[in-house]
Amino acid sequence: MGEIFVLALGSALWPLLIAVTIVALRSPNPPKLLSFFLAGSLLTTISIGVVIVLALDDTALVNRSRSTYDPVVYFTAAALMLIVALVLARLPERPKPERQQSGQGKDSWAERAMTRGAPIAFVFGILLNILPGVLPFVALKNIAELGLGTTEVIVTVAGFYLIMFLLVEVPLGAYLFAPERTAALTGRFNSWLSENGRRVGAWLCALIGVLLIVRGIFALD
Repeated sequence: MGEIFVLALGSALWPLLIAVTIVALRSPNPPKLLSFFLAGSLLTTISIGVVIVLALDDTALVNRSRSTYDPVVYFTAAALMLIVALVLARLPERPKPERQQSGQGKDSWAERAMTRGAPIAFVFGILLNILPGVLPFVALKNIAELGLGTTEVIVTVAGFYLIMFLLVEVPLGAYLFAPERTAALTGRFNSWLSENGRRVGAWLCALIGVLLIVRGIFALD
């Protein structure tokens, strides 16, 4: 369970999820977009996650005594995380946003989708999470190995994804209780992420990749 918790925290730092959250926080009505995006995301991830865990039960990929495929899963996930880290590190720095002043420039696809309204944010949350990410899939495989009952699987998968979406849930809750202060804090945080987000994301993905390699080595024993 400890490893599943760590994987949930790592999943919360997925660069695309952070980017979507930043876009929502920059919108005129962040709480509405965040709540609809979160609803679509949790509906999709929990439903698909439970199906995956139940489908993996007693397959060749999952063996409660010792999984032969565990090292393969960990090393594959590590390779994908290192590739993401390399891509993020090699991306050119984005110029400072001048389009707000000049009215020129193009929005990213995430910005265009998220700012079209709450229903689109809900649909975007569904589409973005139809396929589980690298770390969530590893976590779902680990949950399947626990041999839980159906109700316990649902609770565990739901708990995993509630942790994964903390970066959406925390600002949403803050907006409900202290909207003005939250708006000021998120504005400064967004400015910092705009300048450092890709570099931080690259280092985080690289670190997670290395940890997965270490975990895969231990799984060989």
